[in-house]
Amino acid sequence: MKPSARTVFVTGCSTGIGRATALLLAERGFRVFAGLRGEQQAAELVSAAHGNLTTLLLDVTEDAQIASAVETIQAASPEGLHALVNNAGVGLAAATVLTTPEELRHLFEVNAIAPLRMIRHCLPLLRKTHGRIVNVSSMNGTQALPMVGAYSASKFALEALTDTLRVELRPWRISLTLIRPGQVRTPIFTKAREQIDKRRDKIPAELLPTYGEFYRLGAEFNERGAKSRTSPEHVARVILRALNAHWLRVHYHVGLDAHGMNLLRYVHPKLVDRVLARVMGLFKPVD
Repeated sequence: MKPSARTVFVTGCSTGIGRATALLLAERGFRVFAGLRGEQQAAELVSAAHGNLTTLLLDVTEDAQIASAVETIQAASPEGLHALVNNAGVGLAAATVLTTPEELRHLFEVNAIAPLRMIRHCLPLLRKTHGRIVNVSSMNGTQALPMVGAYSASKFALEALTDTLRVELRPWRISLTLIRPGQVRTPIFTKAREQIDKRRDKIPAELLPTYGEFYRLGAEFNERGAKSRTSPEHVARVILRALNAHWLRVHYHVGLDAHGMNLLRYVHPKLVDRVLARVMGLFKPVD
């Protein structure tokens, strides 16, 4: 690794956006520390990077593992950390009322609490460089949609934490931004497909006449997402732009659908509700 390279810590690098970001940053000369959970994925990532990248086995919900990773980074980069990219996350495709408290708790643990854990552990290194923090959110962190209500709740929480931290970390000139992708071609849609298939068979009998159709339409929308034109590499390029920007934006929207959803904030919420209910087969009242 180049000793003068800017050091970046990226989480969730096994697949998708995190993997694409780690590879792109390494290619562009950053010193990349890539956090991920699988040894095989770690070996494959190192092989694909051809240098400038170190993998760290990391569960972002475990303080001890985060502390160990930060110690490794500090030893290799005593000058500090240029940026932390909080990308690790999980999804859940389910009707909100059929989501268990345990499932909701897990979503918050990974998608909202873990980024805060990472920030707390990385702050000493970020203060040295007046670094920046990139939190990968989602357009579902600005607009809650049917079938992803619990996931949206966790991303809304991440957005709120980022908004407050932008002010609270200002004295150390640490800047924060949110990346808001729309639908991106990642393995999350394969996982969602499996979740929908399993959960559709467990819909309570009294909800089946309505939610059976709801889940069917949810599966159709999931398949559209799996074919999205927005690739992980597209998001990675936006993250690179944020790391190089002289003036960091508060938000970066990625994908045409993300820009389209951003316009919903100008539409009356009850009108949005009516449209979503009709599209998802939930418009007719049940006797």
